[in-house]
Amino acid sequence: MSRLGKQLISIPAKVTPNLHRGRPAPQRLSYSQLSDYAKCGYRFYLKRVLNLPNIEPPPLESSEEPWIGIDPMTRGSIVHAALEDMDFDAPRAPSADAVRALSRDVELSDEDVTEIQDYVEAFARSPLCRRLTQATRVTREAGFQFALDPDGSGPLVRGFVDVLATEPDGTHLVIDYKTDHVSEEDTPEAYVQRHYETQKLVYALAALRAGAPRVEVAYCLLERPDEPLLWTFTAQDAPDIVARIQTLAHGILTHDYPVTDTPHRELCGTCPGRSALCSYSQDETLRPPPALWLGARARRTPPAGSPPVAGPPPR
Repeated sequence: MSRLGKQLISIPAKVTPNLHRGRPAPQRLSYSQLSDYAKCGYRFYLKRVLNLPNIEPPPLESSEEPWIGIDPMTRGSIVHAALEDMDFDAPRAPSADAVRALSRDVELSDEDVTEIQDYVEAFARSPLCRRLTQATRVTREAGFQFALDPDGSGPLVRGFVDVLATEPDGTHLVIDYKTDHVSEEDTPEAYVQRHYETQKLVYALAALRAGAPRVEVAYCLLERPDEPLLWTFTAQDAPDIVARIQTLAHGILTHDYPVTDTPHRELCGTCPGRSALCSYSQDETLRPPPALWLGARARRTPPAGSPPVAGPPPR
């Protein structure tokens, strides 16, 4: 028997491939996501990606009064529910029993009920409510969705508006009720642009994409119902609106979460990163808010006969 020589075969060690799988880009975006991201990408990441809870805001300054009654978010939800049922042709506040029925499991004091009725009554006497009676079509809680890119591609932007009305000349009137409190140190216009600039742009583009020749986005601060804030948009504004929304959406789609350039108490007070994770100091995150969000430049509709008023240019 011949002896067979041994042949050494080199067998590589078992290797488990390390496949890096990136997070997919979201296929749907809401205006609340875009708005939150516009305020601070890092805060958006902490709250919406990591799902970290809010922290306790700092103590109130001595000049500020503590909030009494139900929390503002609950109050706003009940007021919106009541306004959904309002007959704009014969508007009036709901009864106390009806308000309590809308509150579901929330226990309301007599003062809470009266406050909610006052907010509903405020819109009932507003010029926007009277304007709705002249519309050819009125839709409450009107849903919308549109492709972010003009060619119909890209993620869908979805949301709802409180009221969408079509007027006799074809104008689409978008109304948003707000129960927010605006301090004496602020102005209603600056407050709306600081908090709702992105929302306003999304509303306007949704109506333009639906074929509106002209859109008016109206904010009714129910503490000041006789002073609605109106911004007008036409098809000529659409490319600029698209570009601005695309800029915001790009960061969300590519998972880029930069910290805000304008930290302040109103934005950072409850942020889960304020105490230990944020690159800004406590003095910076607790300073008073600026007049406008960075880059806000929507045009407010002036009174009849006045020259147009433009917002500040983007920085």
